[in-house]
Amino acid sequence: MADRLVRGILGDGVARLFAIDVTGIAEQTRQFHKLKKDAVPLAAEAIVASVFMAGQIKGEERVSLQMQCNRPQCAFIADVDASGGVRARFTPETVFLSDKTGLDGMFLAIKSLPGKELYRGVTSIEQESIINALNRHIGASAQVDNILNIQVGISEDGSVEHAVGILIERLPSKEVAELEASAEFVVTFDPVREMAPQDIVSAVNGGVVQGVTLEVLERTDVTWRCSCGPQRVEAILLSLPVEELTAMLKEDGQAEVICHFCNVAYTVSGEKLQQMVVAKTPDAIH
Repeated sequence: MADRLVRGILGDGVARLFAIDVTGIAEQTRQFHKLKKDAVPLAAEAIVASVFMAGQIKGEERVSLQMQCNRPQCAFIADVDASGGVRARFTPETVFLSDKTGLDGMFLAIKSLPGKELYRGVTSIEQESIINALNRHIGASAQVDNILNIQVGISEDGSVEHAVGILIERLPSKEVAELEASAEFVVTFDPVREMAPQDIVSAVNGGVVQGVTLEVLERTDVTWRCSCGPQRVEAILLSLPVEELTAMLKEDGQAEVICHFCNVAYTVSGEKLQQMVVAKTPDAIH
């Protein structure tokens, strides 16, 4: 289950399942942003959380997850689209996390269509892990029982060994009272919270989770997908005031734009900048 989102139904409609492996994306993020120490697992956990948030989007919908923490000071942002495209950024490069205090801050989840915001939700992070904060967010927004497990492992060389997760959400019961269904759900699936990463992958691939049959509805490959590119960079430069373009031309003779997500540097030549200046300068002669 490499870099993939699996959606499925457990039992006869007992629960909905999302299983994620984004090991490759997490490692790409580490490399792009040169992450070290606790920045690596924090970024990996946040990427898994982002893909979970986007588990039910479709069409042109997107989910953005932004995290701002003041202890330790760090920031994260990820965009996920319905076809499994992901891009992510974590700053700073090096973070040290205290096991005693956990994280303090907040994360903001935004679901949107091009030009239209559909949902916005803010969840505090109060001396806890990303997993606990996400669990509270899902419980509050979906109003259902859920079981969440995110497993991240880092190799001795600092690379991401695994970044996987499983989320199980109880569906409304038609046969028994909600309180009874809730209790049965917890008894059956609570051990999933402690499943090792290899056991998560084996259970999903084997089609059985805690003795309950899994019907896989969809498998979506998850890939790094950034919207940057030469045309995008030129469009950004064209949106700047002509005075700024002229200053770049005089001071540097060209423009360099670095993508905040994938750290690719794009250079726009002086000739191209001059063309932009001319295009944006009103022609006084008619």
